[in-house]
Amino acid sequence: MLYRNLLSFLIMYLILTSYFQLLPAIFTMSDVIRFFHLVLFFPLAYALAKVCLKTGFESYGIVFFRGWHRNLFIGLAIGFIGWVCLFTLQFMVGKYEYIGIKPVGDVIVMLVIIIVGFGLGSLINDMIVRGLVFQHFIGKLPVGVVMLISITLYALDDAWLEGLTLQNTIFSAVLGLSLTYAFYKTKSIWANTGIHLGLNIVYGLFFGVSGRSGEGIFLFNDHKIDSALSSWLSTIIAFLLFIVVFAVFKKKKRAVISTLPIEKG
Repeated sequence: MLYRNLLSFLIMYLILTSYFQLLPAIFTMSDVIRFFHLVLFFPLAYALAKVCLKTGFESYGIVFFRGWHRNLFIGLAIGFIGWVCLFTLQFMVGKYEYIGIKPVGDVIVMLVIIIVGFGLGSLINDMIVRGLVFQHFIGKLPVGVVMLISITLYALDDAWLEGLTLQNTIFSAVLGLSLTYAFYKTKSIWANTGIHLGLNIVYGLFFGVSGRSGEGIFLFNDHKIDSALSSWLSTIIAFLLFIVVFAVFKKKKRAVISTLPIEKG
């Protein structure tokens, strides 16, 4: 049974990750093309779930239940506040120097692009590296092993954007711990996607969806300062974020629990 699940997982994971990460790396995409690329992920994911698992979006943790929006907005607040603190500290230590803000018209357009782009991107990433992992392995492997698989895949997935370095891998693993724990405790995708989206929105305000300075709504100088504190500050904040997530979701009564099949076992 486990081998069958492993085969099903590998097929779905490789197809979905290749579509989500590999295609943009091969082909240059405008914002419009990228939008349709993200939207078309969902019928692909649904079709794979139907063929491989005889289910639908619930295989990825997408289930609607009483209070799902509460989990989403709690997560959104945690992620947003956490990354506001991170960027505030980066300005304080001198890594960033504020210059100004773009015109109102540009700000409105960029906010829409950031929220839609990162909203879809965060949801898709969470579907692949958390929803799919828990659907296949929870109840068949120890919880710690399932979480480790999810965190490892998240760190590898993040390497597509940031490169595979020791420092970035540690950061991704620490951040992935918060996202994976939120998914595990709430048995659905909403809390961890809220966290993911919250921190990505703050990141997008400065770097846009492209990840380049000047692509967000704020104009600033990025100083390459040689400081261990500045280099590891994001990892430190990610660890503190986990403490907050753990405190909020450690008791099941603090989180609305769904009726996902992954609760069995």
